[in-house]
Amino acid sequence: MTKMDIRGAVDAAVPTNIIAAKAAEVRANKVNWQSYLQGQMISAEDCEFIQRFEMKRSSEDKQEMLQTEGSQCAKTFINLMTHISKEQTVQYILTMVDDMLQENHQRVSIFFDYAKRSKSTAWPYFLPMLNRQDPFTVHM
Repeated sequence: MTKMDIRGAVDAAVPTNIIAAKAAEVRANKVNWQSYLQGQMISAEDCEFIQRFEMKRSSEDKQEMLQTEGSQCAKTFINLMTHISKEQTVQYILTMVDDMLQENHQRVSIFFDYAKRSKSTAWPYFLPMLNRQDPFTVHM
């Protein structure tokens, strides 16, 4: 008799903690990137990339995009994190980054490689998130 582990199936359908429930809520609230572009808060390059990235549904499609545009991905997410202050949008950005890394933990190298090319480290971009007021943002 085979023992079946259904935890993954249950977790996918029903969030098991407050952070997972909030992340599901955040994912449902799409960001209007065009308004950020029109307000000159993000570049056309970042707007175009993030919109294309959002359209990738499968892990395989995202992986293909990240293999060819990994540096642009890191640059865009870092630019968005550092130039946008609206909490709901920051939550959305961090949730996208978390989803991307949860799909494949090796993708963290995208950020480290980008930082190395920029003669920096990845930490200065992410550490300020720990000082924000919103508990979801801090724990993401």
